[in-house]
Amino acid sequence: MAILDWTWLCLVWTLLVLAAGVVLYFWGTSTYGRFTKQNIPHLKPLPFIGNMAQYMGKKSLLELLLESYNQFKGRQFGIIFMFRMPVVYVRDLELIKTITVKDFEYFTDHRTDYIESRESIWSKPLIILKGQRWRDMRSTLSPAFTSSKMKTMFVLVNECSEQLLDFLEQSYQQPIETSYKIKKDGDLLVLELKEFYTRYTNDVIATTAFGLKVDSLKHPTNEFYMMGQDATSFGAIKWLIFLSIPKVMKFLGLSLVPGKITQFFKTLVLDTVATREREGIIRPDLLHLLIQAKKGTLHEEDSAEDQKGAKIKLDDEDIIAQSLQFFLAGFDTSSTLMSFVSYLLAIHPDVQTRLQEEIDKTLKKHDGKFTYEMVHSMKYLDMVVSETLRLYPPGAAVERVCVKNYTLKSDPPLELRPGDNIMIPVYGLQHDPNYFPDPERFDPERFSDDNKHNINPMTYIPFGLGPRSCIGNRFALMETKSLLAHLLSRFSVKVVSKTPIPIKVIQKGFNVTAEGGFWLGLEKRTT
Repeated sequence: MAILDWTWLCLVWTLLVLAAGVVLYFWGTSTYGRFTKQNIPHLKPLPFIGNMAQYMGKKSLLELLLESYNQFKGRQFGIIFMFRMPVVYVRDLELIKTITVKDFEYFTDHRTDYIESRESIWSKPLIILKGQRWRDMRSTLSPAFTSSKMKTMFVLVNECSEQLLDFLEQSYQQPIETSYKIKKDGDLLVLELKEFYTRYTNDVIATTAFGLKVDSLKHPTNEFYMMGQDATSFGAIKWLIFLSIPKVMKFLGLSLVPGKITQFFKTLVLDTVATREREGIIRPDLLHLLIQAKKGTLHEEDSAEDQKGAKIKLDDEDIIAQSLQFFLAGFDTSSTLMSFVSYLLAIHPDVQTRLQEEIDKTLKKHDGKFTYEMVHSMKYLDMVVSETLRLYPPGAAVERVCVKNYTLKSDPPLELRPGDNIMIPVYGLQHDPNYFPDPERFDPERFSDDNKHNINPMTYIPFGLGPRSCIGNRFALMETKSLLAHLLSRFSVKVVSKTPIPIKVIQKGFNVTAEGGFWLGLEKRTT
């Protein structure tokens, strides 16, 4: 009898396991049938993981997205599966224009569920807001990012540029013992430039967004910098988990950005705002502009967006949220852009020489002073930065979420529902030989006055497209150009033995970067 009972128990457990397996299988594939059972171009998915098997192995997300772009060659769009989530991967330029501009009202939102948390502050950054709330907040904040406001903040950015260059000058003359990846080798100062650029962008954000005077080179473990490192250096595994099961992570009370970082900035902003209001302190920084927006006194006559759309009153959490977003968005992306520019100049010395000649000539014209007008008057500098952004855009793709039923006028037509995810392949478009001949070649002349009109605006989108393009792109370009103008006026960037040629581009967290870092040499200019 005991043997029969045991046999029966084993049979029951086996049947339960099989039933659970069947249920899990159908759950793991339940989102696929809508696209795989129709005549819709798609990549064949695996249960649960969709098309992410290679990403879970050796390939980066960037490589996966680029391969998908090439696999849908000749198609207007295709479906890829990021785990259980179907994504409409759009290649056709007219469809991209329709989604991001013409019929934007159907695709107003970003997919942000992997960023959200139980912290109420994380429901308020501009990038996360949806619908009318986003429109109102964008209209409220836009005056803070106009060219006249950037000109005001340039003074603070310029101070940070000079601070970094003074440190490099001192290190070149007499290297000191530091924890940095830097050493003197003959006439070259050999260093991993990304670390120094990140410390520069950290100091820029500290002063322009939070009103703090920070020197991350003299004080390498300052709390502001360490918080930035913790917030942006999450690994591929953590990113993978939040990307695949965002609702589970939110239910468990876990956040992509650690809670201690949110609390740090919450305390910092509230204390700073209270001090300024109590003592009547005014600084030409983002925090002051947000305080003005809170009071309803922020105006900008040269902002078209300031003249239309509803305005909303900001509360303290709104100010904290926008400051935190500004910090996270700018900490790593701009430093990565500077690193790629430096790398490209090192391996293209002819381009670097021409750029230095422009910088020298422009400085002489402005009596040796770095001003907002001086930096933005240099056309070749703009060409170099623009071509770098084409080769190495900050993000590999732009996402949109469908918010109303919509029929994509494509072949075949595609019925979209609220919640459907759209992806626009920025990296693929900007490396497509049909749009940019010899796309892997670094050629700033693509963006000269004679040539740039030949570029279809739908194929060059490093800062996104349409009303939801990056609101801080002017600021990012300003701090990048300021630093490069300072650096190249005093140093030349050189290839060293540790410089990877060719460089391997990878997706790390939110951003594109280089595997192994940016090892380069700086040589003091004699002129």
